[in-house]
Amino acid sequence: MISPLLANIYLHYVLDLWVNHWRDTKASGDVMIVRYADDFVIGFQHRHEAETFIVDLQQRLAKFALSLHPEKTRLIEFGRFAVQNRKKEGRGKPETFDFLGF
Repeated sequence: MISPLLANIYLHYVLDLWVNHWRDTKASGDVMIVRYADDFVIGFQHRHEAETFIVDLQQRLAKFALSLHPEKTRLIEFGRFAVQNRKKEGRGKPETFDFLGF
């Protein structure tokens, strides 16, 4: 019972506060995070910021002997313009993802 509580406290300092700092110092567009326990989804207004962030996040987590799950971690295009952008570029429907079973 104590392990999930400790993990949440740990991730608050390792991830949540760091994401807020990263957003304030490196992002020019919107950045949002939704986290439940050790699962999280992060949304970016600009793809180049998402690409920079994922490298920075991997380095941040490595400092605490943590890593991202390779099968659960990926960049996908989503949002109100995803369908239009992909259609214009001749690509199929945007990818989807499961978050906590939804």
